[in-house]
Amino acid sequence: MLKLQFKDQRKAAIWLVDARYAIGRDKSSDIVIDEEGVSGFHAELRVEDDDRVFLTDAGSINGTYVNGKQIKARTQLRANDVIRIHSVELLLVDPKEQLKAASAEDVATSLTPALQGLNVASSGGGLGGVPTGWVLRAKTGSLAGQAFAIPASGRAILGRSQNCDIIIPGTHVSRQHAELYFQSGKLHVKDLGSSNGTFVNRKKVDDSVVNPGDEVRFDTLVFQLEVPGGQASVTEDTGDATQFRPAVNVAAKPAKPSQPARPRPVAAAAASAAPSSQSPAPQAKASSSAGVMIAGVVVVLAVGALAYWLL
Repeated sequence: MLKLQFKDQRKAAIWLVDARYAIGRDKSSDIVIDEEGVSGFHAELRVEDDDRVFLTDAGSINGTYVNGKQIKARTQLRANDVIRIHSVELLLVDPKEQLKAASAEDVATSLTPALQGLNVASSGGGLGGVPTGWVLRAKTGSLAGQAFAIPASGRAILGRSQNCDIIIPGTHVSRQHAELYFQSGKLHVKDLGSSNGTFVNRKKVDDSVVNPGDEVRFDTLVFQLEVPGGQASVTEDTGDATQFRPAVNVAAKPAKPSQPARPRPVAAAAASAAPSSQSPAPQAKASSSAGVMIAGVVVVLAVGALAYWLL
């Protein structure tokens, strides 16, 4: 998408988002040039598909010129053509070519005169301590790669009107589409009753906090919020965060001192250490000895009784 820029920077650049622009001294013209020698209705611009722009003189007194030559009929314009209306010159600019020639610092500040002089590489405080260096970088469409700096005042109106702080071309972007503002160190985006809505991370919002890395969409134009150094946030808001209870420190009860083990008799220790399968053996041996003793007593008694009877 092309834009028309006054070479003397008397007014903001004009994004050619509409189909027709009347140029002249009359206050009802779309592009007013209040200069002697400029006719009330001096010339007309027509914007057609594929960014084709045509200029026609409207019967002006002093004529209309393109690159120093007066035009007599409808003439197609190309990027970098210079239009002269009496003594006032306007340059037709292709932002894509402008980006290629611009340095990284100029990219974010040369898109609209309202942003001239901002240092987007600085993360220091702006007016009233407002953070500076925050930018919206276009991710889609003809604006892809372009960066729009948020003014040092910390407040900016965004839309396709030439009176906006950040001018975003697009027939479906409202003239005053949304507002960006800082509050308590947080950046907010507020929809201004646009026709096609404002979205943060694919969710339609009326007024929402936006953080670095968030995706912000105005109609179909997608931007990403960037800050110098990629810091996550200026301040940390924990108002909605889950608060955890502190862990309770329960004192452990002191353990009772252990009693020293009493020494065990060797025989008892040996007996307890013996396998349980061998414990019946001593009992069987004792029973056998008792039987032998009884048998011996019986024999002795029998021998004594026999000897008594023989005697």
